[in-house]
This record gives sequence, structure tokens and C-alpha cells, in this order.
Amino acid sequence: MPERAENGILQLAWKLKVEVPGFRATRCLARPESFAYTSPMPDALSDPNGLRASIDELRRGRRFLVISHARPDGDALGSQLALGGLLAMQGKEVDLLVDGGSPPDLRFLPGSARVGGKPAEARPPYDAVVVLDSAGLDRIEGMRAAIPAGARVLNIDHHASNPRFGAVNWVEPESGSVGEMIYALAKEAGWALDRDAATCLYVAVVTDTGRFMFPSTRPSTHLLAADLLRLGVEPGPINREIWGSKSFAELKLHGEAIRAVKTAEGGKIAWTKLTPEMFELAGIVPTESQEFVSMVKSIKGVEVAMLLRPSENGHTKLSVRTESTCDAAALCAHFGGGGHKRAAGATLKMSLDEAEKAAVEAARASLK
Repeated sequence: MPERAENGILQLAWKLKVEVPGFRATRCLARPESFAYTSPMPDALSDPNGLRASIDELRRGRRFLVISHARPDGDALGSQLALGGLLAMQGKEVDLLVDGGSPPDLRFLPGSARVGGKPAEARPPYDAVVVLDSAGLDRIEGMRAAIPAGARVLNIDHHASNPRFGAVNWVEPESGSVGEMIYALAKEAGWALDRDAATCLYVAVVTDTGRFMFPSTRPSTHLLAADLLRLGVEPGPINREIWGSKSFAELKLHGEAIRAVKTAEGGKIAWTKLTPEMFELAGIVPTESQEFVSMVKSIKGVEVAMLLRPSENGHTKLSVRTESTCDAAALCAHFGGGGHKRAAGATLKMSLDEAEKAAVEAARASLK
């Protein structure tokens, strides 16, 4: 790695004569502020064999299809674009697909226009199909039709409930994002990140760690982000694109969601539901609306926050965020869903009103 100068963290460490976890640094003789160092070292991986097997699979093949879960969030699409770019820089041929294509709010990401939205856009044969950030193959929805019969699947994910559906599986439940895993993969493989890949990984990390507020945020997460900034990532414009570019219609929907908030168990459980009438009143089409559940979770004293919204075929989507008193993944598993201990989801095959009653009952039972 090239030498870097003017690194504030290492300057302070030198002055205080302490070591900084995550950095291997050597003092240069000329000036105390000039150091040679490597990139942040990731926290111990729970599945290093999965990482090595993933790298071997990607080095061995020439043509790849990379898929992330339907209605991708920043982690899913950011990781997908970053990995696609990394493979292309190694001389590989890569197709990127996600059910419905890149969502409008993430089309600022470099390379997002390359992502196809229909199974017919696949161009087999492929040496392997890479599935990212998907707790199960059902999460890629219509893109299952894009996977050729008998194809080798490389499954890279960070959900504890992942059933290891691939021929090769790399699952890191302690990782705050798949973006962190793709970063670790690039470093382990010796693949250089360019500014575009770094930008996509930063979006992956900053969104799935809740702007570095979720418990999954570790020291290495911040060091990783610092490394990406050194590659030219600009946090200000990214933050404005993600959190500072809401339409008036979206704000109206926020207002409807706030008015619909209900609580139970003395305020420990809080939830809201988005009805078709709310979307119509706001003049907006139904979306994943993940930030709404975070809004409910921000209420002081709430230990279980839930969002219910209409889905296809009269079903209901449930999103859950919790404190340590409740396992979100276990709560959602009751309805056939899954995810992380503090963030999970499920699809309930019932109406909004029926799902609301069932979800509140499950939340009450899940509180420790």
C-alpha cells in the first residue's frame, strides 16, 4: 500500500505513544505526522473459509451474474455494484440484475444504469451466479427465473437466518453490512478499489449501519469508512441524496404515518401501518418505506418498533426494529420471515388489520 500523510488518528497515536486498533503503523523518521500504514484490518471473520472459497470461485470463473434482493436498499445495490465493478476490473464479464431494477432513490450510484430489472436480461451461460444480501432465495423474487438450471450459486450474506442455499456460502452474521464483506473480499484478494466502487461500498455501509448508529457498528466499520473517504468518497452529497432529497409527497406520507402510530405495553411496543388510502392521499406509489420503522423506533422508551404496509396479493409486509429485550429475527420467524436480531422482516399472508393484530400479539410474547 502507498504511504499516506497527515493522518490525524495516527498523529495522535504517535503523540500519545499508543497503538490504534485496526492499524498497523510504522513511524517514519522524517516527521511524526508521516506514517506508512495498511488499510483497516477487519474484525475477526466468523467464516474465513467462506471468504477464501468465495475468492477462489470468483478467480476461477470468467462470466458471472450478480443478483441482490428485490427492492434493494443501499447495502444490496451498493454491494452489487461494487462487486460488479471489481470483477470487471479483473477482466471478468458481469451481468447485474435485481427484480424491478435500480430504485429511483439509489440511481445516483455510479453504475446503477447497468442493472437490469427483468429475468429475460440474463445472458447465460455463467460460471457462477452470485446472490448478495439475501436471507433466502425467495428474497430475489422474480430473479429466480434468471438463474440457469444447475448453475453454481455463490451466496454472500450477513443474515443469521440464511439457510446456506449456495454451492459456496459465505455468511457473516456479525457484519453490519454486506458492503463490509465485499470490502474485506477485495482486500483479501488484492483487488484495488476505485472511487466508484468505494462510493458504492460507503453507501452500503452507511445505510445498513443506520448512519453508524446500529449495534453492528464496530471500530473497523469507522476505519473502513475512513479508508473509503481517502479514495475520494464524498459523504456530504451522498447524505443529501439519501436523507435530504425527499419529495413533498413523501413528507405527506410521513405525516400520515406519524398520525397512525399506536403503542402498547406502556410504550415499549410502537407501530404504524401504511394503508392504500395513505399512499393515495400522499400521491405516491407503495415503497419499501424502511425509514418509517426507524422513525417509530426513535420514540423514547420503545423496545419493539413495527411497520406494516400492503404487499402483493392482499398480503402484508412487516418490518421490525428492536432493542436487546426482543429478538427481531425470532419475532419475524413466527411468520416465516427472518433477518437480524435487531432488524428483521416478514410477509404475512393476511390483511393489514389481521396482520396488525397478529404482529402486536407476537411482539408482546417476544418481549423478555
